[in-house]
Amino acid sequence: MFINQFEELSETRKGFYYAYEVDEGQCLCRVFWVDAEARRNYSLFGEAVTFDPTYSTNRYNMIFAPFTGVDHHKRSVTFGAALMSKENEQNFKWVFLKFLDAMGGREPQCFFTDQDPAIKLAIPAVFKTSAHRFCMWHIMQKLPEKVGMTVTKETDFVSHLNAVVWDSELEPSDFEERWSELISEFQMGDNRWLRYMFSIRQHWIPAYFRDIPLGCLLRTTQRSESESNFFKRFENPRGTLVEFWLCFQSAMDQQRYTQKCLDRDSDYSLPETKTLLKLESHASTVFTHTLFYEFQQQCIDSLHSCSAGDCSRDVTTRFIGVDDSMMNKSYIVAYNPTTIDATCSCKMFERKGYICKHIIWIFSGKGVKKIPDKYLLSRWTKNTKKMPIYDAHGQLMDDFDSSDLIKMRISNVWSEFYSLLAVLKSLPPNHVTELTDLLKTFRQNLKPVSETMTKRQELEMLLGCSYSTEVRILPPVESKNKGSGKRLSSKRQQGIAKAQKPKRFCNNCKQMTHHDKRNCPHPAADRAISQHSGDNESEVSIFVTTFF
Repeated sequence: MFINQFEELSETRKGFYYAYEVDEGQCLCRVFWVDAEARRNYSLFGEAVTFDPTYSTNRYNMIFAPFTGVDHHKRSVTFGAALMSKENEQNFKWVFLKFLDAMGGREPQCFFTDQDPAIKLAIPAVFKTSAHRFCMWHIMQKLPEKVGMTVTKETDFVSHLNAVVWDSELEPSDFEERWSELISEFQMGDNRWLRYMFSIRQHWIPAYFRDIPLGCLLRTTQRSESESNFFKRFENPRGTLVEFWLCFQSAMDQQRYTQKCLDRDSDYSLPETKTLLKLESHASTVFTHTLFYEFQQQCIDSLHSCSAGDCSRDVTTRFIGVDDSMMNKSYIVAYNPTTIDATCSCKMFERKGYICKHIIWIFSGKGVKKIPDKYLLSRWTKNTKKMPIYDAHGQLMDDFDSSDLIKMRISNVWSEFYSLLAVLKSLPPNHVTELTDLLKTFRQNLKPVSETMTKRQELEMLLGCSYSTEVRILPPVESKNKGSGKRLSSKRQQGIAKAQKPKRFCNNCKQMTHHDKRNCPHPAADRAISQHSGDNESEVSIFVTTFF
């Protein structure tokens, strides 16, 4: 019935897309699905996508793999999802191809994953123009294990390395220079892992994503992992695929309800401004609240940390130096007063999609009272969800299903009923009596649905599809994947987890520790105590006998 639901949805819901495949034994091995709302969200917010297939959600241990992005409130939004029996290159290629097909062939600008070997092979085979980026958080978590605890604890190597790799304002040449200086300073040139990570720096260092629009919108797959934890709240790891689907729908309803609540707050309220800048007032009317607060901080910083530096000009453009006391750096803003074009060397607009404090400082000084339209990305505005979106075939992407049709018919019945009530006063009494008798008869002929429906029919109504006696697709074969069950922890992670547990008193070794008498690693102490206690009891017994 899992696939039957998809078949029913594809017929009743405009824009619902699904695909599946079975193995030689007709067992389901992979499936992908996306509805019209998810496709619409991708068309609006699909610049950066994370993909994190790391855990199972059903009794067959099929891997759940959601495609996740960032919406206009900077909340996670799901673009589609898949279930796979195996995490191999073939399955990943198939899922990526179906995702691309559902989205009209539009590739994301950045695709974020972990360093799974199968994913690394599948992505360049499918996404020809997307920049593949690895999760920085996962990489940096491995650092103590790869360079040694001595270097990690007794030197400033980690803090210096963090300052280099996380700096999104560095140019690639600057990063390479600072990396080399750091490796030489701490004599880490012989470390194989560091040499390897430097060789693949284009896949994880922010400096190499500066020129990709919104390339720094995401830097880790933690958002995808957070989304996975969100789905876990609704799912049963030992449930059937049908149960999984019901849980998935509940999770999506919750996600979209939250988004609508945030939309409502942004539409019907204005955030408080904290400066007298006209640009801030304008931003409060166009940006969502979440984005506005980030822009507001840039406005505040422009007043407190920016000052004039060296300036030059050519025929059309003025190159204005802006000294930033907060960053202890100078930036160059190329400003054209005729077209009101401004480009800053920090490239915040290119990286994050809104102008920086340096451009705000220039605009304010030049009397610009509104953010130019070219610097208002629709993905951050309040009205972005209200614009009509069309797919690759020119069809309006709108999620219209049979339930909407039922609601419309009920509305029509109410309209007819109220129209009839309006003319009842002018009708003869016998017509009113006839109408009353007709309504009573109609109501008496109706029986409660629960009295006439079988359990199978109730299940069909709940799932939204009919039960078929013909079995075309068998349940998946239970498989063992790296996402099945609990992840194996490293010794470092085990040590950290152990240190965080509260200590208790052991009656065997008489110490405050992480064990008790049952699993005490010092059994000799227990025997010694017991023997000593036994000797004392014997001495007392002899003394009592002798004395009396």
